[in-house]
Amino acid sequence: MCSVDAPLQPDLWSLTLPAVRAARERAREHLRSNRYIPRKAVTQYTSSSVGWSTTTAADTFFPPDSAPVNWDHMFGSDVGLFAQIKYSNVPELEAAADGVWEVAASDESFERRISLLSHSESDAESRKKQFVFEYMRFVCDIISRAEAVGVEADVDLLAIYLQLERARFANELRGDLLVPISLTPLDHAGPIELGHGVRIEKLDESMQRARAVSTMYGGRVSAHVVAASTHAVVVCDIAIDNQDPFERRYRQSGIDYEVVDRVFECLHVISSRRTGYAQAVVRPLDWADDWEHDLPAVWKVQTFERYPHEFDQGRWNEEVEPISAKELEVLPATFAALSVAPANVKLASRRAVRALLRVAEEDEVLDAAIGIEALLLADSDRDEMTHRMAQRAAVVLSVDGVDPSVVYRLVKKFYEQRSKIVHGRSWKTMNVVLEGKAYPANEVGVVLLRALLLNLFRAEVPWTPQSLDERLLSALGSNNGSGS
Repeated sequence: MCSVDAPLQPDLWSLTLPAVRAARERAREHLRSNRYIPRKAVTQYTSSSVGWSTTTAADTFFPPDSAPVNWDHMFGSDVGLFAQIKYSNVPELEAAADGVWEVAASDESFERRISLLSHSESDAESRKKQFVFEYMRFVCDIISRAEAVGVEADVDLLAIYLQLERARFANELRGDLLVPISLTPLDHAGPIELGHGVRIEKLDESMQRARAVSTMYGGRVSAHVVAASTHAVVVCDIAIDNQDPFERRYRQSGIDYEVVDRVFECLHVISSRRTGYAQAVVRPLDWADDWEHDLPAVWKVQTFERYPHEFDQGRWNEEVEPISAKELEVLPATFAALSVAPANVKLASRRAVRALLRVAEEDEVLDAAIGIEALLLADSDRDEMTHRMAQRAAVVLSVDGVDPSVVYRLVKKFYEQRSKIVHGRSWKTMNVVLEGKAYPANEVGVVLLRALLLNLFRAEVPWTPQSLDERLLSALGSNNGSGS
């Protein structure tokens, strides 16, 4: 269990502990009887024949008798399908509900921390009923967790209470931001430290289960894309504004994904993989909104469509070769280089990945073109833009053993397609023809941009448009000298 600190709300704890003890014992009497016991299915880990996690949230309406007790359906104001015991039949529980409501009735801030919805009710009776309903859930969350992890002592009940209390009453929370890497396996078992509290971790089965989303509710992001991850980008110990828990949980998270995006940009640059992400979760540090049985606490922040559109076309049924350990060796250095790179390089890196997320081919071409221009054009460049970029690209990639004349022609021909798009003269199929062979213009742009970024991040001294021009002049001078 977590370390025990003093409660933020001592009176709330002093009211809640007797209620938890008495309600738990009364519920156990019910469980020993022959009456109906509400059950709740717990998410189980599943995987496909090709190795992807296919774990989605358990949403069955008819869980088996072996499933854990659904404590949310144990106590209520009246006995029915969603409440087996009237809370007024447990004196300690009724006294706690009345005592906590008495505080809430004169302290709106306290009320909103316990109940997310009661303040929206129009009359006092409905407001109290909603408040008590949510307080019952609070009490049952403590009992449910205690039953799941097998604890009885007050000190352990307090440890569970404190995590729930912090989630509701602390103005700032802390946790690790986890962003699973969609449909992109990594050949690496341990964590990859990238520096400054950023790393890549392998997702274990308990986290796969805890972060699972449902297939039953509509939405643009497929639960199968969310599930199909082996590793996650982790930003450790972030601060989370919790001045309004409802806003934090359901409306706006205020989380910055810039560092996360930088890692994905580096993964693409070092491996050429079309990658992305579909979900962000937070692994709380000593707090919890709630739990699913014995699984770790997770705040499911958001789902995104920040991945290539072809992932939605059943890609989780296909085997994918992992990014190799050799490629991953250069990831920390690449991340460090990009983190301190000037604005134009960061723009180019962003565009390299943004191009992968485009559906329209012409948009992919334009993103790649913007990235290439950011790397190869100086502020003073005006005339002969394409010629200058083609020359500079040839200088860069010649170091990697690529024929400079091929690079020069490839850039020129790629920019012919770019010009047609921006002048409204694009057509359905855009190809770059080189030495009699046609290549899709969008793929040419993405490959060129990635190759330039990879060269830049590997360079001992990062190059600039001006330094590339100096190399050209130096080469011309050497040629003139050798011919005299």
